[in-house]
Amino acid sequence: MANHGERSATKVLVALAIAVTWTVLAHGPALAGQTQQPAQGQQGQGQQGQGEQKQGQAGQPGQQGAQAAPQVTKQESDDFNALRSEASTGLDADRVIQLAADFEKKYPSSAMLSYADMFAAAAYQQKGDVEKSIEYGEKSIKLKPDNLMSLIILADLLPTPQAMKAANAADKDKRLAEAEKNANDALQMIASPQFPKQPNETDDQLKKRKDALSSDLHSALGMVHLQRSSEGLTGPDKEELGKAEQEYKTATATAEKPNPQDYFRLGEAYSMDGKVDEAIDAFTKASQTGQGGPIQTYADQKIEDLKKRKAAASQPPAKQP
Repeated sequence: MANHGERSATKVLVALAIAVTWTVLAHGPALAGQTQQPAQGQQGQGQQGQGEQKQGQAGQPGQQGAQAAPQVTKQESDDFNALRSEASTGLDADRVIQLAADFEKKYPSSAMLSYADMFAAAAYQQKGDVEKSIEYGEKSIKLKPDNLMSLIILADLLPTPQAMKAANAADKDKRLAEAEKNANDALQMIASPQFPKQPNETDDQLKKRKDALSSDLHSALGMVHLQRSSEGLTGPDKEELGKAEQEYKTATATAEKPNPQDYFRLGEAYSMDGKVDEAIDAFTKASQTGQGGPIQTYADQKIEDLKKRKAAASQPPAKQP
């Protein structure tokens, strides 16, 4: 399978921008310097941005049997905001990583630590360090299983050729299963009626944002099935190829501006499935949407190869002497 890396480079900046907004939605009072935080035992429950903040006076007991959550100091809030602000620019990944490490060291029990790890995961993704990005994404999810952006980052990275190359056979299956679960969990969150709007966001803008996130996740699922299809002992697994085709078709149909790499992967799935005409059509769309970039070059070469393959197949068999 081809590996172009275009999707992640663009996606990191989008992930950072969305992640900043989600963080503000989820922890607005804390980031403003107020002291109320979730009680112990409440982490990872409910939808993103819902049920995360305990109402009442600071120090009020949490759920039955839980201790009162620690107060957020102004310094902790300021340090987190500095990290969030740096991450939102998308300009200096190394600086984001350092600020995230400093925050974890100073505040190892912070309610915002999942988000700090999320920013670090996105920064490592921006640098192209897949293993470190996965490491910090998994740390983030362990702290907060419904951290949407960490789910998306992991779903995107775990089935990539880079991640598969670094894993042994058992770990490959584990990573693909993890990616599939993360993607489906994130899709369920996005489809929920409790999915919150951003400040001043219209219904149409919300729909487009949800569609863009869903498209990325269906693309990730497409890669999961494409990877599994190549594990067959007697050739590509037709069932997995069919699932990959459907996911990539959904990804391109859902996005307002389809990613050319999704068309390219769809072409690869069709080609492996022996669907030459469908593959040529998908690669043509990849070339058109990726015009001027490396995907156009790869796609055009695929189209040429497939046309030769089709022409050869249409030739009558040579007569036996």
